[in-house]
Amino acid sequence: MGSSKASTSPSAARADAPALRRHDASLYILASGLGGLGLGIALFYLNFLYRALGFDARAIGVLGGAQALGALAGAIPAALLPRRMPRRNAILAGGTVTALGVIGILTQDALPAIFIAAALTGCGGIIVASSGSALVADATSGFDRPRMFGNQIALGALASFASITIAGALATPVGRLIGRAESDAQTLRVVIGIGGVLAIASAIPILFVRPASVAAGRLDAPHRRSLLLRFMAIEMAFGFGAGSFLPFLNLFFADRFGLPIAGVGLAIGALSIAGSLGALLNGKLIVTRLPPVLATVIPVFASLPFALAAAVTGQPVIAWAALAVRAAFMYGSSPNFTAIELSSFAPVERAGAVAILAISWNGASAAGAALSGVMRAELGVSGYTANLVTLVASYLVAAILLLAFFRRHEPRGDAAALLRSDSIG
Repeated sequence: MGSSKASTSPSAARADAPALRRHDASLYILASGLGGLGLGIALFYLNFLYRALGFDARAIGVLGGAQALGALAGAIPAALLPRRMPRRNAILAGGTVTALGVIGILTQDALPAIFIAAALTGCGGIIVASSGSALVADATSGFDRPRMFGNQIALGALASFASITIAGALATPVGRLIGRAESDAQTLRVVIGIGGVLAIASAIPILFVRPASVAAGRLDAPHRRSLLLRFMAIEMAFGFGAGSFLPFLNLFFADRFGLPIAGVGLAIGALSIAGSLGALLNGKLIVTRLPPVLATVIPVFASLPFALAAAVTGQPVIAWAALAVRAAFMYGSSPNFTAIELSSFAPVERAGAVAILAISWNGASAAGAALSGVMRAELGVSGYTANLVTLVASYLVAAILLLAFFRRHEPRGDAAALLRSDSIG
C-alpha cells in the first residue's frame, strides 16, 4: 500500500461537508490569531504572576499543569457539543469558559482558586480547539488541508511574536502608570487583563462563520477505536515532552541566562517568528513532495539535535538559535500531523477525536509539567537541561511510534462523510 494521500482524490474532495467552505476556515484562523494575540500577552506573564504571589517551583509546576488538567475536564463537552450544535456555537461557548478562567486568575490569590481558574482556561480552550480544528478540516481537502493548518500555525506564531514582544515591554509603563514595580502582582494582573480584553475580540470573526450542521457519516467502530488508540499513544509521547519544558520557556531564559522580562519577551517572540517561517515553508516545500507520514516525522527527527544543543550550551545566543531551528522544524511538522489525524476521521467524529486525543496530550503534558517542577526544585538551574533531555527522548519515541503505526495508513475520513452513521457511534 505505502503511504497515501487518499484525501486528495476527487471523491474525497466531493465528500467535504458542503455547508462549510475555505472562507469559514479562514475566519476561524483569523479568530485564532487574534485570540492568540491577547492570550499570548496574558499567558506570558502567568509564571511571573505566580512567582510574585509567592508560589515556589513546585507550586508553579502544578499550576503549569492546571490548564492541561482543565482540558481533560473539558474533553467530554468538547466531544459532545459539536454533535448538538454548529461548530460556530461550540467555539463561542468554549471562548466564554476561557474568559471566566482569565477573570478568576485576575481576581484570586489562593493556590486552589487560581488552580481552578487556570483549569477553566484549559477547559474552554479544548472546546474551542476541537471544534475549530474540525471546522478547518471540514472546510478543506487534499493538499489544502495541511496548508491551512500551516497557515493557522503561522498566523498564531506571528500573533505570539507580537503579543510576547508587546508583553515584554508592557510591564514597565503599566507599572509606572499605577505606581508599582513591573514585577508587582498588581502590575502583572493589569497586563494580563489587557491581554484578556484583546482575546475577547476574537469572537467577532466567529460570528460570521456559517452555522452549518455537521455531516453524520462515520467510520466503522472497530477501525475508529484502533485509530484513536494509536494516535493517543503518539499524543502522550509528544505531550509529556512538551509539558516538561515548553510551559517554562520564559523561566528558562530568565533563570538560566539572567535576561530581564523585556529580553525574555524578545527571545520568545523571535522563536515564534522562526516557527511561523517553518509552518509556511512546510506548505510550499514539504507537503507536495513527501508522503504525509514522512513529512511529519522527518522534521521531528531533524529538530532533536538542536534541542540537545540548547540543553547543554551556556550561551544565550546559541541556546536561542538552537531553539529557533527546532521551532521551525516542529511548526512545520505539526500541521502535517494534524492533517493526518483529522483526515482519518469522519466530520462528525473530528471534534470528538481532537478532544479525546487532547486527553492524552494534556494528561501527559500535566505530568511532564509537574515532574519538571520537581526536577528544577531539586537541581536548580541545571534542571532545565534535564527538562530538555526529557523533551528530546519523548519526541523521539513519538516519531518512532508514528512510523511504526502509520507508515501504511490510508486516511478515509472524508469518504466516510457520505456513509450512513453506524449504530455503535
